Amino acid sequence: MINLLREKEYELDSATDDSHINYDVYEYDYPDGSEEGVDKMLYVLNEDVVISDLNDQYLMDTCVFECTADNFMYRINNSLTDFHYRHHRARPLRVRTKEGFRLLTDKNYKIKKYTLGYLKVPEEITSQDPFKEYKDFEDNIWAEIIKIAAQMYVENQGDQRYNTLTNEVLTQE
Repeated sequence: MINLLREKEYELDSATDDSHINYDVYEYDYPDGSEEGVDKMLYVLNEDVVISDLNDQYLMDTCVFECTADNFMYRINNSLTDFHYRHHRARPLRVRTKEGFRLLTDKNYKIKKYTLGYLKVPEEITSQDPFKEYKDFEDNIWAEIIKIAAQMYVENQGDQRYNTLTNEVLTQE
């Protein structure tokens, strides 16, 4: 599974859109496989940001708060949320877009670095080239995959004495 884990860092010194009164916007695209050496993203696992004040002092590692396009203004307008920069601490808001996401900050701090940890889309296994080496999983995982596939095959052949779901849970405990 570790072969599917990827990490991508984004670094920006200024907001991509500072036209809003209450917040700045940093806009990014999710990895889509079009860049050299960057694999297409399947699932986001973790998101870390490094923020600083406007004078590039007081760097702090923190995480983001996920919002939707419908509810992010509530967190911006509520002065008690951790979105607002107080005592050198804050959490930027993340709003998904069609191609990626936007990170929102109040105008009192900025984002220095954003790190996205994600699972890449695994290579497709087809019967067209059966001898092609598949490197997305480590060797010790293949035995488990074959075992589960065999159990599912036996069940799909109509043998009612064998229930994959029950045995699958037992073998993974």
